[in-house]
Amino acid sequence: LDAAGAPARTWRFSADLHCPDCDRHYADPTPNLFSFNSPLGACGTCRGFGRVIGIDYGLVVPDERLSLAKGAIRPWNSDSYRECRDDLLRFARRRGVPIDVPWAALTDAQRAWVLEGEGSWEDGVWYGVRRFFDWLETKSYRMHIRVLLSRYRAYQACPACGGARLKPEALLWRVRGGADGQSLSLRDVVQLPLDRCGAFFDALDLPAPLDEATAVLVEGIRTRLHYLVDVGLGYLTLDRQSRTLSGGEVQRINLTTALGTSLVNTLFVLDEPSIGLHPRDIGRLIGVLQRLRDQGNTLLVVEHDPDVIRAADRVLDLGPGPGERGGEVVYFGPLAGLARARGSLTADYLCGRRDAAADHTAPSARSAGAPREPGVLTVRGARAHNLKRIDVTLPLNRLVCVTGVSGSGKSTLVYDVLYLGLGKHWRRAVEPPGEHDAIEGADRLDDVVLVDQSPIGKTARSNPASYVGAFDAVRRVFAEQPLARERGYTAGAFSFNSTMRCPACGGSGFEHVEMQFLSDVYLRCPECDGRRYRPEVLEVTLTAPAADGRGGLRSLSIADVLDLTVEDAVALFAGEAAIAEALEPLVAVGLGYLRLGQPVPTLSGGEAQRLKLAAHLKGTPARKPGGTLFLFDEPTTGLHFDDIRRFLGALRRLLDAGHSVAVIEHNLDVMRAADWLIDLGPEGGEAGGQVVCTGTPAQVADVAASHTGRALQRAAIGSSTPSLVSRRGR
Repeated sequence: LDAAGAPARTWRFSADLHCPDCDRHYADPTPNLFSFNSPLGACGTCRGFGRVIGIDYGLVVPDERLSLAKGAIRPWNSDSYRECRDDLLRFARRRGVPIDVPWAALTDAQRAWVLEGEGSWEDGVWYGVRRFFDWLETKSYRMHIRVLLSRYRAYQACPACGGARLKPEALLWRVRGGADGQSLSLRDVVQLPLDRCGAFFDALDLPAPLDEATAVLVEGIRTRLHYLVDVGLGYLTLDRQSRTLSGGEVQRINLTTALGTSLVNTLFVLDEPSIGLHPRDIGRLIGVLQRLRDQGNTLLVVEHDPDVIRAADRVLDLGPGPGERGGEVVYFGPLAGLARARGSLTADYLCGRRDAAADHTAPSARSAGAPREPGVLTVRGARAHNLKRIDVTLPLNRLVCVTGVSGSGKSTLVYDVLYLGLGKHWRRAVEPPGEHDAIEGADRLDDVVLVDQSPIGKTARSNPASYVGAFDAVRRVFAEQPLARERGYTAGAFSFNSTMRCPACGGSGFEHVEMQFLSDVYLRCPECDGRRYRPEVLEVTLTAPAADGRGGLRSLSIADVLDLTVEDAVALFAGEAAIAEALEPLVAVGLGYLRLGQPVPTLSGGEAQRLKLAAHLKGTPARKPGGTLFLFDEPTTGLHFDDIRRFLGALRRLLDAGHSVAVIEHNLDVMRAADWLIDLGPEGGEAGGQVVCTGTPAQVADVAASHTGRALQRAAIGSSTPSLVSRRGR
């Protein structure tokens, strides 16, 4: 009422989530509203995936150095769609759009005109690249059109939710908290790095009665976030997709789950939990493991990291060698007694009697202190993910090690920017590279090869001998035997793909039994007993010295040869140059214990990576000054100290052949053996993505602000005073 008592303004109120002025009603919140796995909360456009598949115009115009007249629009370079290219050139001349300048030199408006057009084809105007693909979509019932579309499709953020994966109603709800009183939606919370997310919930102070009703929930959130930060995962975000996590990150997440359950009297078995951890963070991991032990649990840890070994209460050392030369208990007992264990390679390296990096350093390269000829490869303005528009220079024909704490941007730089950027430079059909301005010096390289730990093949017929090219020569040797000539067997008769293979198992040696809801079962083939061939093929044999070394002879069929280890096969075929040369790289990378016929899918990630390296060791010499650039992502995963020594020797062979090597690595032996270090950081996630320092290992060790430098200093001190006692500062 106003001063005279007349109604001045009507205020409308509502008892529920309803606006009486605009008559808009909001549904009451339920847990499913905030879940992208529920139809109630999932975005209707992307169905909760956060991404939709569409045309990637980076693939449509893969080479921005080309002009419109030279074929910048890739799908129109074929005879089938040459008419579209002619239309583009005709309309471009009318519009005044230059057709003889590089795509990169066109203005934003000119490029938008090419892609978006002016209208439909029926209107007699330029229809644009986008309408061309819209027209193709109407013809996608044809197989060749679907194949064509697949070449230019890629996942993109959902235009409706922007990648949030939730309906707009779910994003309207916000929680006010944190030290600065910020108001965050669910999407805002899951996009925070875990360390900042933990700080937000630590400072969260809900008003009554919410404080009492949610006390247990909030405390559970705080505890779990603290555990994730404790194991060195503070740089991750809660919305990080699990498929993008490394094996070590997954294992550490599972470790925090165990901590959160407060289990006691439980046996935990961990397989190399230090994978992907910088030496700075190993102390955190050890603290978490000791906390689990102190709660009354037992931990069995498979590990090669020296600091984790030194922190153990008991050490079980198996060996003395790999494969058939292993399988024995070399030592089992307290750590202090390991130094006296006879035949223990682990003790030799931990006590400093051996050094994995000592034989593979390059003093001449290090003494230069800076990259020399044949030149450098430079990445300009890298800004993908958390990279802060950095410039990075890699000396060619050198062993370059990219280091930094977990989440500092190493994989983004090496894979997303460098590998995919070079692929685009050579016009390969790869996914779009990470954002960067340019890569200079690519013309000095022959090629770029990514040697990662992804599986090599899915068929059990593939084996190490066939992968390195030795199996063809072995089959030719069997085809030259008198009985094979008498029966007319050629080298193809000894192939797994010929009619002479076992008809029951198809040459795989086992039968695959699908168990529906259970794991599939693989049974030894009852027809060939796992020997893969028909009986008549196995009658063709080679005569070789007996394995006991007493001077006797033995007959070996093709199945017997495939059952030999690589080292035994090298000795057997020492007189066959083609076989010996193909198998020698396997021994050089430490895979001499593998059997020639071992199915490739059964290899571990580290073995698969070294097998790929072995295949490249027997390649052709480099044609250009920088040769081929080989990129490795943590190749020492699963390797013992002695295996690392062998691996470094294999990398040096690549360098001697004129190639270049860049390695993402946390292992201190590899860092010390490198010619050049690029240290990213200083921390992970948002606090990373910068170049902390570059230089030789000695130069990086002098940088006090570098976590890698301090770790190298400790390693140098430890090598001068070797001990089994841990030297890590906690």
